[in-house]
Amino acid sequence: MVEPLVPLVPLARAEWQRAQEASAAAAVCRDNGYYADAISRSYYAIAHAAKAALALQGIPKIDSHEGLNRLFGRDLVNKNRIERIWSATLKQSHAKRLRADYHATDTFTIDDAQDACDHATAFLNRIRPLLGNNPAVPPPAL
Repeated sequence: MVEPLVPLVPLARAEWQRAQEASAAAAVCRDNGYYADAISRSYYAIAHAAKAALALQGIPKIDSHEGLNRLFGRDLVNKNRIERIWSATLKQSHAKRLRADYHATDTFTIDDAQDACDHATAFLNRIRPLLGNNPAVPPPAL
């Protein structure tokens, strides 16, 4: 049986909501000294924002982090819908998330957490115009 396509606007709205929640969670983690978690949640804010933009490009399902990087480059960067620097931000934040989540002996500082939160905020602010003036996709609550 073929899986039905998820309606793309509700999917974009759900991904955008997740992006905002992850960004807020990253700030809470940063402010409470959970620096590795702030880095991880910042990546997920970026990833969900990227998925929201891709949903509106007709891509309803992304199965992996690597797939997200590839599709973001193919459908947004290569089609000149967004600057290449944002693809680099997505990839770099993923690499930092892996380190924060899986390298227990690595330590992180408030500066590392702040940097991750700043990158997430900038990414969300850059993605928001790609979502258009659709009232179904609210602006960032940053």
